[in-house]
Amino acid sequence: MNENTPKASSHSEWRELSPNPTPPEFGSTEGLLTHISHRAMATDFVAILPNENPEQIEMTIDALEELNEIEAKLTVYQPDSEISQINRLGFQHPVSVSWMTFRLIERAIQWSKRTAGAFDISAGPLVEAWGFTKRQGRKPTNDEITAAKARVGYDKVVLDPAKQTIGLAQENMAINLGAIGKGFALDRIASLLHERGIEDFLLHGGNSSVIASGDQEIGSGNGWAVGLAHPTKTKHRIAGIWLRNRALGTSGSGKQFFHHRGKRYGHVIDPRSGLPAGDLQSLTTLAVSATDADACATGLYVAGSAQIQKWADHEWFHPTIMIRGGSRQDLCELCSAGEIPWIKNPFDPSQ
Repeated sequence: MNENTPKASSHSEWRELSPNPTPPEFGSTEGLLTHISHRAMATDFVAILPNENPEQIEMTIDALEELNEIEAKLTVYQPDSEISQINRLGFQHPVSVSWMTFRLIERAIQWSKRTAGAFDISAGPLVEAWGFTKRQGRKPTNDEITAAKARVGYDKVVLDPAKQTIGLAQENMAINLGAIGKGFALDRIASLLHERGIEDFLLHGGNSSVIASGDQEIGSGNGWAVGLAHPTKTKHRIAGIWLRNRALGTSGSGKQFFHHRGKRYGHVIDPRSGLPAGDLQSLTTLAVSATDADACATGLYVAGSAQIQKWADHEWFHPTIMIRGGSRQDLCELCSAGEIPWIKNPFDPSQ
């Protein structure tokens, strides 16, 4: 079946909700959970185990060390990383990269094609033009946006599978895997834990990338209880879902934004227009892999709710939760597409 073939899906209407003062959490506060953290990619990666098995804890600590190698290849903040080498030399000649980096960029390009360019790992020049690279938001001039857009385009990233090289067709382009790299790292750690015989765990890289395996209460079959944070009041929860052998990716601009002449500008930039993206405050997608969840969430968030409704029946589309502003500042509206494993269905009055 072609991935653009329509499939059966369910849709909900927008519903206004009040934030719950209970903080969003991974797993309930009841029972014993073991948390193991590792700092990488400018965030805290955390592994949660449903017990205190010393052998599993040791194997998990060892698996998390793999994050250092992944970051060393994918970061743009180290001059000798493979991504930095592509950005520095890719216009002059194709750059040989590891199988890991090549497959990840190949996957990113696939998501760019699916989302008609809404997801694009080459959007870095636009993010820089808007000042978000240095976390100093500013409104660029039209000329600055036009100049930055000329250096953006996933179709200008040249892949050679036979030689396993990456080139850039435009000078001064800049690839950045920030919107897909954390998910890829989580998938890699999950694979290592499975290889070591660990089946029940939850991994997250901040609140935006999560992958869950097995059960929080071993043998229950429920999976892990995961809270969805309010997009601007991040210490509040608006809903909860069960996550079992699946991943979750969230995109939004609730934390990084600035105001200019009374208008709010978020840090997620639409690479097609060069302007801050969308009509949503946040968007969460569920997928089998964290790599796909992250990329899909970013592409759909940039595309906006109207386009999402058009794509929701395509084979590649993943279950999605959309959140936008409500009638008052403390309220928000929620809508979903696809089957969502709600802990308490916010659209069912009987619950």
